[in-house]
Amino acid sequence: MSAAVIVNGVAGRMGRLVATALRRAPFEPVLGCDPAASGTSLQLEDGVLHVLGDLDGALEKDAVIVDFSHADCTERLVEAARAQGARLVIGTTGQSRRQLDALRDVSTQVPVVLARNFSLGINRLAQVLPMLRVLMREGFDVECIEAHHRQKRDAPSGTAMLLLEALLGDDPPGDYVHGRSGSESQRQRGEVGVHSLRAGQIPGEHTLVLAGEHEVLELRHRALGRAAFTSGVVPAVRFVRRSPPGFYSMLDVMLDDPSCA
Repeated sequence: MSAAVIVNGVAGRMGRLVATALRRAPFEPVLGCDPAASGTSLQLEDGVLHVLGDLDGALEKDAVIVDFSHADCTERLVEAARAQGARLVIGTTGQSRRQLDALRDVSTQVPVVLARNFSLGINRLAQVLPMLRVLMREGFDVECIEAHHRQKRDAPSGTAMLLLEALLGDDPPGDYVHGRSGSESQRQRGEVGVHSLRAGQIPGEHTLVLAGEHEVLELRHRALGRAAFTSGVVPAVRFVRRSPPGFYSMLDVMLDDPSCA
């Protein structure tokens, strides 16, 4: 039997969907961990899943931890990777620079897939966006609008930053501006507007606007449900099980796995 796949943060909405997708894959065993629901049993679409309160109760050598919890769990994930060789698939966003550096550091020992969004559509969009950088050299302005449910903690979304980094590269043409107000709010040359909406139960919408003097190009991704954000998790788990240590993205997973083609 293969080492366990552990869903950390399994009691959350995304955690439940991820656990269901992994069990359908099928992976065996799939375990759930969530301090907020320790000792309870979750009723998933395909049956009941018992929830552990701490990773220590589920960890074994070479286990895969799929994390959809909170950025504050990063230190614990790094400890598990160092001590038990746990392979990491991380869908949590909002990590600090220090937390990201810790993940990069431990990736010299185990494979780590960090994805701000596991949707195959979003990641295919990110794959083609570098081809549009030529428009900025021709004077096109760039704005990004993202919308999520009212409970989302971080803003702008990790997906918005993923798309902007794919479009702009490592050297953005100007400053990010998060909203505008006041009588003197004229757009400055090179700035990139990033606007976050939080309302109702919107699963996730992202629109990139590239506007020139005589034309406008809009690229939009709209998730019809949260299940869209789990489509890359199963390929990512397969990927870390067979990959050497390294710090990987969903692009690496898609290039490696024929099921993502």
